[in-house]
Amino acid sequence: MKRSRGFTLLELLIAIAIFALLGLGTYRMLDSVLRTDSATRAHEQQLRELVRAMAAFERDVLQVVARPVRDPFGDARPALLGEEVGGAAVELSRAGWRNPLGRVRAGVQRVRWQLSGEQWQRRYWNVLDQAQDSQPQVQQALHGVMRLQLRYQDGLGAWHDSWPPPGGRGDEALVVLPQALELVLEHRRYGELRRLLRLPEVPPQQQAPAAGGEEGGDAGEPQKEPES
Repeated sequence: MKRSRGFTLLELLIAIAIFALLGLGTYRMLDSVLRTDSATRAHEQQLRELVRAMAAFERDVLQVVARPVRDPFGDARPALLGEEVGGAAVELSRAGWRNPLGRVRAGVQRVRWQLSGEQWQRRYWNVLDQAQDSQPQVQQALHGVMRLQLRYQDGLGAWHDSWPPPGGRGDEALVVLPQALELVLEHRRYGELRRLLRLPEVPPQQQAPAAGGEEGGDAGEPQKEPES
C-alpha cells in the first residue's frame, strides 16, 4: 500500500498567507462600504434637518398676522420685529397654531427665530401677551449655521436691516408688515443659502380682551385652527 502523504510546512504557510490576504481584502472592502453608508446616512440626516428647518421658517413667515403683543414689562412689541443688534433675529405673530386638545387659547402663536452659537433656534411662547414668568419653549432647528442675515422690504421697495423701519408712526408701526423678507444663511456644509419670501397682505387683527383671565391675554375667541 502507498503511504498517505500530507501537506508540507511550506504548503501550509502558503495557504495561510493566501487566506490572510483574502481576509484582509474582504475586510477593507466591507469597511469601505460601511464608511460610505455611514457618511451617506449622516449627509441625508443633515439635509433632512436643513429642509425641515427652512420649511418651518417659511411656514411661520407666510402665516404672519398683524397682531402686536406685550412683553413681560407691559411694553408693546410690533407684530413683526426684526432685530439686528446682537445678531439677526425675527420675532412675529403667526396664525395656524394647532389646538388638538381644544384648550382655551387663541390660534395665534408668538415665535422667534435667532442664532445661538452655531444653532439656529425657534422659540415660541404659550401666550401672546407675556407675564413676568412667561418663558419661551426652545426648539433646536438647525446645527452648523455660521452666519444669519435678515432683510425686510417695505411697501416702497426699500430694504431695511431691521423692522419696523425708522420713522414709523405710533400704533401704525406696531401692525405694519414688510412686503418681503430675505433670509441669508451660511451653513458649515452647504455654504450660503438664500431665500426671498413675499409676505401675505393681511389686515390688522381685531384685538379682544383676554379670554377667561388666561395669563398673557391672547386676542380673539379661542378656537381650533387647521393644521398649517
